[in-house]
Amino acid sequence: MMPFDSSFQTVYDTIRAAASNSTLDCKRVDDIWEDSTVIQDVFSLIFQSYIVVCDFTGKNPNVFYEAGIAHTLGKHVIPITQSAEHIPFDLRHHRYILYLNNTEGHQALQVELQKRIVNLAEKRHYNQW
Repeated sequence: MMPFDSSFQTVYDTIRAAASNSTLDCKRVDDIWEDSTVIQDVFSLIFQSYIVVCDFTGKNPNVFYEAGIAHTLGKHVIPITQSAEHIPFDLRHHRYILYLNNTEGHQALQVELQKRIVNLAEKRHYNQW
């Protein structure tokens, strides 16, 4: 989950690469059109997901709303942000990945996301047995 803004395309590509390198599929609501309303597609994606990456950069209200849905459904939420001040007080107790919006920052974000995704995926696999 992230703001729909072209300035986040490289960040989305980074998230997709981290997921792909961890053998998971990454989707954003603009990748699908299954329902007539966008929010139903958002809900469906969250519902079907095991891990949800939320970029809180810019304090986008939709991202906060969707993160709330993910938390309510018991999904593993990985918060990321370009500024710690974009994480609201009531979510700061959650660990998050801070990244710079440049080439080196995206590379570091990909490494950190992959570590977290692999860790969560291993727990999922272990819990299924």
